[in-house]
Amino acid sequence: MAYSEAVREDSVATMLQRLSALWQTRAAVNQGPSDYAGLVLDPEKHDFSESLLPFKDHQAWLSAPPALKSQCLSYAWGIYNLKTIYIECDIVTPACEDLIKAPPSFTKNRELIQDVISEALLDEALHTRMSIGACNYIYRERGLTPLDFEDFNLVRWRDEALSKCGAEWERRLTRFGIACASETLITDYLKTMAEDQSIQAICHQVTRTHAVDEWSHSSVFSFVAADLVHGLSQGERQHLREIILKTVQLFANNELGAWRSAFELVGLPNYEAILNETGDSNEIGVYTDSVEALIERIGLADRSVRIATSLPASQAVAEATS
Repeated sequence: MAYSEAVREDSVATMLQRLSALWQTRAAVNQGPSDYAGLVLDPEKHDFSESLLPFKDHQAWLSAPPALKSQCLSYAWGIYNLKTIYIECDIVTPACEDLIKAPPSFTKNRELIQDVISEALLDEALHTRMSIGACNYIYRERGLTPLDFEDFNLVRWRDEALSKCGAEWERRLTRFGIACASETLITDYLKTMAEDQSIQAICHQVTRTHAVDEWSHSSVFSFVAADLVHGLSQGERQHLREIILKTVQLFANNELGAWRSAFELVGLPNYEAILNETGDSNEIGVYTDSVEALIERIGLADRSVRIATSLPASQAVAEATS
């Protein structure tokens, strides 16, 4: 083994060991179940950060009755949590199971990878339970009909991508790439509400708890990815890179289908105009920055490749590395 490769493997192993040790005291799953009964709902506070709404500057939204806007923000909390549940269950969990059941044969960190990924999987189960409880709490306290929606774009695209894979290695790398990118991207999304103390106490607390774990998960997946990339062929590396970059577009999707369902439940005036005039992707520049850093960090940087996005032509291309 070359000296540089040995140094890299030692560095990855050291960081994975540190992350596993940190999990013992950091992870929400080790802090016991959350009791939301002691958090009194403040009817004057919103349940979601309005700054995250993709249509926050649309005239139909700005002129809507405050009571209906408040209900929409409660449904925004519902959409966020429901999408989180689908990501945890359908995207992150299968990728974790792949690595726990059958770590790549070429890695010297097999036991460490199984350890840190199984810890992350426990966290994801808690996040799912936490999201369900916090979402239903708001529905119950606000007297709202729960939102039923399952056609999230990121999950649908993942299923389509897997159906086009012709070999098992493609399916495993696809599952891992989407999960790795999602665990990185979600930290950007969580940051706003995790720091927004003006929203409902339960919403702030749940998001902050989730954010603490996901910041760690981003590191876990990054170091595991750095270890795995070393043993991939050039074609496998290219496939993983393309999947990670493509995930940016889907993660940033505004999920207007879910918003249509929410607007219909609320009866928001002129909601069709909002849907027709709001683009599919939101905050894609922020997400692109994070994935560029991930690509660089795990050893997949290629300055000759660019990220194609669904933004207008003037903004539709960004450098894949800084």
